[in-house]
Amino acid sequence: MISNNPDVADQRRVILVGAMGAGKTTIGRLIAAQLDWPYIDNDYEMSKMASLSIKQLSTLDIPSLHILEEKYLKDVLSRPGPLVAGAAASAADSEELIEALRNQCTIYLHTPLEIQKQRAGNSGVGRQGLVENAVDIIRDRYERRDPRYRQIASLVIDTTKDPEGDAARILEFLAAKH
Repeated sequence: MISNNPDVADQRRVILVGAMGAGKTTIGRLIAAQLDWPYIDNDYEMSKMASLSIKQLSTLDIPSLHILEEKYLKDVLSRPGPLVAGAAASAADSEELIEALRNQCTIYLHTPLEIQKQRAGNSGVGRQGLVENAVDIIRDRYERRDPRYRQIASLVIDTTKDPEGDAARILEFLAAKH
């Protein structure tokens, strides 16, 4: 575990960032349940914002999806805590969102590149860009986004095959800050 900016102003709003398949939803729900805070699911919230089903979201072209992901995250960051939310991986591609996440309790769920390739799949929201050349796209995204996540993260954890253990490490970090 690495802590870059542990003294962020609002520890009652936890934002999980990381690649597809990193465990943002699974770990986010576990953390939220333990804290008795709401969990804000990005796919569900984006489907509400766009008046689309989750299945329809997964058919959007990537630029349209990224615009919606940015709108969702700005909305979440404007909400009062407490809350736990997952952020789409594309947040790392926006200077404005990177700066906004720098001032949050942002937790980077780091997943090694080889595991990302195994977990990503090619169907679902955000995976529509992985139909062709998936390995190259995943590698490019990882190389571009990993350093940015590390710069803004209050905590970086390497995810394991034990989401409950990963959630427990995050909860220990949060408890140490209060």
